[in-house]
Order: sequence, then structure tokens, then C-alpha cells
Amino acid sequence: MNKKYLRHAVLAAAISSVSQGAMAAGFYLQETSATGLGRAFAAENTIGDNAAILARNPAGSALFNTYTISLGATYVDPEIDVDGDVTYYVGSEETGYLGFETPASAKDYATSAVIPNGYLAAPINDEWSWGLAMYTDFGLETDFPDNFPATTIANKTSLLTVNIQPSVAYDFNDQFSIGLAANIFYVDAELNTTFPDDFLIGDVVEPVLGFNPAGATVLDVKGDAWDLSWTIGGLWRISDNTRAGISYHAKYDPKIKGEVSSDIAPSPLDSFDDTSGNLTLNLPDTLELGFYHRFNNNWGVAVGYMWTNWDRFERLEAFIPSAGEEYNPLLLKEENFQSGSRFSIGGEYYRNDEWTFRFGYAYDQGAARDGLNREETEELSELVDEDLPITWRTLSIPDTDRQWLTVGGTYSLTDKLTVDGAFAYIWGDDEVIQEANNISDTLITYFDGGTTKTEAYLFSLALNYQF
Repeated sequence: MNKKYLRHAVLAAAISSVSQGAMAAGFYLQETSATGLGRAFAAENTIGDNAAILARNPAGSALFNTYTISLGATYVDPEIDVDGDVTYYVGSEETGYLGFETPASAKDYATSAVIPNGYLAAPINDEWSWGLAMYTDFGLETDFPDNFPATTIANKTSLLTVNIQPSVAYDFNDQFSIGLAANIFYVDAELNTTFPDDFLIGDVVEPVLGFNPAGATVLDVKGDAWDLSWTIGGLWRISDNTRAGISYHAKYDPKIKGEVSSDIAPSPLDSFDDTSGNLTLNLPDTLELGFYHRFNNNWGVAVGYMWTNWDRFERLEAFIPSAGEEYNPLLLKEENFQSGSRFSIGGEYYRNDEWTFRFGYAYDQGAARDGLNREETEELSELVDEDLPITWRTLSIPDTDRQWLTVGGTYSLTDKLTVDGAFAYIWGDDEVIQEANNISDTLITYFDGGTTKTEAYLFSLALNYQF
């Protein structure tokens, strides 16, 4: 068996699920505030409606002359459907492979979630201010049906992240402010791949594997990590009605450590329980620009741009000490993401002292590359002696360009207390997905299909209070 192809085996499918993350573009979460959601997060690092600006720009604390808090949450209801066929190839490189094909579809396999956030901004004196933010950068949960024929490729995934961000800002004068923040980042990941409960060819492979693998765990991984990063930002208050902002969020490189279990021998390893393993996620840095202007009436306009450095997310490598030097890293999965941009525009209508209404549109470029992974396509096609294309886009990362339409508003309960609400509809293009997973040297799972629905509905609420 080709050892190079072995290194693209079962761990590649399982651990790549961690990287699915956020599904906004690649795996980044935008949902840091209800006010921002209402205008599609246009100029979210600039306007400073409330303390939630701290998630995007630490210079934002300079906008507040009293203690200000903001507490909120966003409910995300994604709907992703896939449809295609799965072919199980049984055999060996010496004897050849026999294919068994079956339809494979899954509906709404991305799980709904609530994303909380909290912020505090406070002045120190006329020049200095500080802030504290807690929000989520990345995260998603997926759960394919137990009878989905490709659960050996993608099954259950949970990724939770929390960013605790203390910050300080300096006000040079009435126009210019600068801020610096430390990002204390925590990530917790759980993922699982299994054979389908009603495995189509369980009886066929039983003599080869020594047992019927229906329902058996291919890989179960649990791990967590802490990492440190930083953010810097600036604000330019051009006039009372016009301002611009810029902010840079540095990269994360959390080294996830945890326990790995399997009922099956993935490539060179024997079946094992609670074996130690680790992998490093090279998460991207971002640059955000914002501009806001309020006209001499009840209207305001916001424009935003965000660049995300997905180019640094090239591959996933997992290290399991018990695999030995020959197979470490046991995983070498090329992701080959590409950097992308997010463009947003939003409007605000200030009806009166009590009501403000918002609306917005955004175009979010996906991080997954179009086209084929030529190297893996050639390796698999040569191994099976059949033309089997492999796309960069996978079941666990069905990334695509996305568009946002949003509405929202703020109601002032008192001169100190306000409540925000927002709704967003997100949709993406249907994409082709062709992916394979080598369980052992005798069994290969190949999925040929794509997404038939990529949508999400977001609902957000927040309370803001100025002391």
C-alpha cells in the first residue's frame, strides 16, 4: 500500500472537521453584536453604538465617557443539505478494487447554536480608557445522520471557542485614538467518525476486517487548547458626523491536545483507546476598515471591508506519538485555503430619540478553493485504477461565497438603557464535493455529490446600559 496515501487516511477526514469552524468564510464568526448584525457588520470597528465595538477595535473604549456595558446573544440556525452517491471500494492495490455504490444525502446537518457576547468599556481619565470583551471567534457543530453512508468521512463535530480580551486605549485629541488588546483564546474540540449503522457492505468486508464494522467508531477525538494573540486599532473622528476606523487582529496558533480512540486500525495503528495526540490550527489574521457618515437628516451610511489571511491555513498535521516516527505526522491533509475579502454596506435611520432602524448587505468570499486537488486525485485514481476526482471543498468544509441581507433596530427604554434586535438571512451557492477516505488498505469510501442548500437564519438581541 502507498504509504504517502496512507497519510491521507482516516485522521484526515476526522480532524479536518475541527477546521470547519464557523462557516462564515472558512471558519470565522462575524456575530459579535446585535447592532452590527442589523447593518451586516458594516463599519463595526468604527461606529461605536455601544461597547460591542471592542470586539473589532480596542480604540473604541475612547468613545465612552462613562462605564458602559453590553450583553447579548445571537441564535444561528444554519441549513446545509448535501446530496450525492457514496462508493465503497473493497480490495487491494495488488488484486484491484470492487466498487459498491449507494445514494447518500443529508439534510440540515449543521446544528443550531447560541453565540453569547459581553463587553465593558470605561474611561480612566480624559486621555486613557480601558475595556473588557468576551465573545466567540470560531465555532460550529455538525451532526450527520447515523445512517449517512459517508459517516467515515464526516460525522459529528463540535468546536467551541472563547476569546477574553482586555484592552486599553489612548485618546491623542478630539480626533485620533489608538487601542491595543490582548486576546486570551480558548478552543475545545470534539469530533467523531463512524461506520454507518446500516453499513451496506458490512457482510462483504467482515472476512477481511475480522468483524462487521457497522456502527464501529473510526475515530473519536476530544481536545482543547489555550493561545495568546493581540489586536491593535485606531479611530479617526473626522467630524461629529463622520469617522473612520482601522483594526488588525493577529493570528492564532492553538496547539490542540487531547485523547484519541478508535475501534478500527486507521492505517498503521492498531485499535486504541484514549491515546494522546495533538495538532496545531493555523488560524488567520484579519484586517478591517470602516467608514461611517451621518447626513444632516435622519440617515446614516456605513461601509466596511475585512481581509482574512486564509493563505496561512495550508494543511493539517496530527501527531500521535504511538504511531512512531515513520508515520508522524500521521496526517498530512492539504487544505490550501485562499485569502478572501468581505464587503459590507449598511444604513441607519434615526426615526426619533427612541427608535433607530438598520439594514445591510454583505458579500463574503469563501476560503475553500474551487477546482481539484490534483495530487490527491492522481494518487487515488492510480490506486483504484479509476478516474476519481478530489475537490478542495469537502463535506466537513463545504465553504462557498455567501451573501447577507440584514435588518435591525434599537429602542431606548430610558436615557441609559437600550435594547437591540436584528435578523439576518445568509445564502450561498451550491458546490460540487468529491472526497475520499481510506479506512484501511482494503476499504476506501468515496463521496461524489455536492451541496443542494446552504442557508442560515440569524436572530440577535442585546441590552446596553450606561452608568
